[in-house]
Amino acid sequence: MYFETKLKMGQVIDERYRISGLIGKGGMSVVYLADDLRLKGKRWAVKESLCLDELHSDIQAEADMLITLDHPRLPRIVDFYLPDREGYSYLIMDYIEGMSLSQLMKDNPGPLPSDFIIQTAKQLLEVLQYLHGHHPPIIYRDLKPSNIMLTLQKELMLIDFGIARSYKRGISEDTVKLGTVGFAAPEQYGSGQSQPVSDLYGLGALILNMATGGQCSHWESGMEDRLYNHMPASIIPIIRRLLRHHPEERYQNAGAVLQALVRVESEMDRVNDFPISVPRSLEKRKAMVIALLGVASGLGTTHTSLAMSSLLAQKGAAAWVDFSPNSLVYNRIRSMLYSQITTIPYTDEQSVFSWKGVHYWKRPVNGEMADLLRGDYQYVVLDLGTGEYEGALDEFKYSDIPFLIASGADWRLEEILLWIKRKRIPPEMNWRVGLPLAEHSSAQLLQAAIGTDKVYGLPFQQDPFKPRGKLVEVFNEMFEEVFDVPTKVKSRSFFKRKAE
Repeated sequence: MYFETKLKMGQVIDERYRISGLIGKGGMSVVYLADDLRLKGKRWAVKESLCLDELHSDIQAEADMLITLDHPRLPRIVDFYLPDREGYSYLIMDYIEGMSLSQLMKDNPGPLPSDFIIQTAKQLLEVLQYLHGHHPPIIYRDLKPSNIMLTLQKELMLIDFGIARSYKRGISEDTVKLGTVGFAAPEQYGSGQSQPVSDLYGLGALILNMATGGQCSHWESGMEDRLYNHMPASIIPIIRRLLRHHPEERYQNAGAVLQALVRVESEMDRVNDFPISVPRSLEKRKAMVIALLGVASGLGTTHTSLAMSSLLAQKGAAAWVDFSPNSLVYNRIRSMLYSQITTIPYTDEQSVFSWKGVHYWKRPVNGEMADLLRGDYQYVVLDLGTGEYEGALDEFKYSDIPFLIASGADWRLEEILLWIKRKRIPPEMNWRVGLPLAEHSSAQLLQAAIGTDKVYGLPFQQDPFKPRGKLVEVFNEMFEEVFDVPTKVKSRSFFKRKAE
């Protein structure tokens, strides 16, 4: 319940701070924008709080502590007015112009990019190191998206020290249980006294919240599988350790977490930092690229690519790309699933959305695949259509698994031979050939004709997004050597082995 404020627009505090706007409000406080009547053009944030009776004795000590803070990622607190007879107190602090992390997440639904999450966590750890380094340590106790500001200069600021406190040795638990549900450590609710590792729990909850698009802030069964889709695998055990229920099982200081994140970042840099002169075929080491190309239209190339993406998403982070410049498939899928999809923030020019574990991409700007391939995907499926445009054959040839789709009808088998001759690209050992609705005899005939045993008849499957079926069984057989697992092993076992 919001308390009744005593301030009004135009009111002046101490003949200096004139209230000019409302910034935000909570259950026990309201933050206003104020103009400085002495320093023309200067604006401040004024936090009006209603203090509980049992906190009156501590309020002066807490204010003195906050005024001493000096860190570039903390707003300065320049003035403080003790509670009046009714319990109202006022903090005067820097006005931070920008956007809160909670608003950023609201404007960009879905998981935030992993590099943004890591940079945010590192900057917060710098602040926590500073706070915890005081004697006694200062515990923030309320890390959550609404308390983190992104300035116009794209810098991070930690705001609202309303429930921060100094760590008091010899006290078994906090006098007052405060903190935001879902982000506060268990000990903030009666199981012990909040301490530096309590803020590290809050950091873990915040990272998880960003990585799940605001959906989760505590660890749940199966969370590893969920995070593999868009986070580096090496950050997952870090998040898990931060969110341990017992404080002694977490990282014990902010510096240790910062070092762990720097290692994750260095691993990402080693993968992503390709010299400009690297041959194009070597740029695809990060993600396995499967490129599907139809020798003619109407053969089911897109249907097959969508079914394959759904399977691969069970094995690891997967992306499907509508690569043909004139294709309308991406827009049709997005329109069909409009109410069910999650938009993925990437760039202003690029549209990406997520559905059932697969990220769907429109053709990258200018057809350049480098950024996508250097991302966090394990598998990228390219739907090249019939490939009658510049660059299509190169993408097919240089992919890890070129997958040619041809007609399964006996009388049309010659089409693929003519196509190979016309394109002048003889089949390679890594090629797969798919024949929708083909009989086994048709596959055998084509194997003999083109000299490869990787020709597969593709059974009919009406729903390409169906996770099981005869078509999925064929894909499992096709990729058995790639996955290096038995064809009928569940995806959960695959994830467990990857995480070890």
